[in-house]
Amino acid sequence: MSESRRITPSHAPKAADVAEGAAITASLLCLAHCLVLPLLLASAPALSQSLELPFDLHLWIVLLAGPVSLWILIRAAWQRRHGILLLGLCGLSLLMAALVLPVTERQEIVISSIGSLSLAFAHIANWLARHPRLLVHG
Repeated sequence: MSESRRITPSHAPKAADVAEGAAITASLLCLAHCLVLPLLLASAPALSQSLELPFDLHLWIVLLAGPVSLWILIRAAWQRRHGILLLGLCGLSLLMAALVLPVTERQEIVISSIGSLSLAFAHIANWLARHPRLLVHG
């Protein structure tokens, strides 16, 4: 067998894998931001003066990450993974709700955290559904 036949295109990352990995990472970073940053600022109030984030940062994050997540979730629905689509849409809806609803900061953290977790779980479930051989042990 020649060397060129051993390296197959299946070893190269697919666009969906790259996008899904980015979506999972973004969801988990959002969760860390929602949970860790408030604790950090509460423990070191001086940081809140030097670490000033733009007010509309959360909006821009959702506007940039939302379409990628939506594209991946719609592709999951095409593969008859409707539960994954539903979980992801719930997560995206919660993230958007946290932006537009008149809620307290604590409520926003809870809503955003649940939304981030839901979206991350949807992307992880979709990735695992596309790579079922990774679930087989032995």
